[in-house]
Amino acid sequence: MVPRSLLTATAGVLLLGAVGCEPALPEPDSPGATVLRERCRGCHRLSAPGSMTIDMWRVQIARMHERFAQAQRPWLTPDEERTLLDYLQRHAGQG
Repeated sequence: MVPRSLLTATAGVLLLGAVGCEPALPEPDSPGATVLRERCRGCHRLSAPGSMTIDMWRVQIARMHERFAQAQRPWLTPDEERTLLDYLQRHAGQG
């Protein structure tokens, strides 16, 4: 028989995994949030759009673009990149 405390701890870990520790995105059904979830989360955890200013986001996007080029991986389409930047600009932190 499995101890109740172990079952409770396991359930908590599974719940955290299901819910995730990622931020709730503003406008979660918008095209920008979709690009962020589908393209960025494939490699790393998401950051809340308000966690950086738009200038900081631009640096991060440029850095990721460079990393993708170095790894010879396909980058965002021009439309995806514009959609993502527009979304981040609307929801970026004010610094």
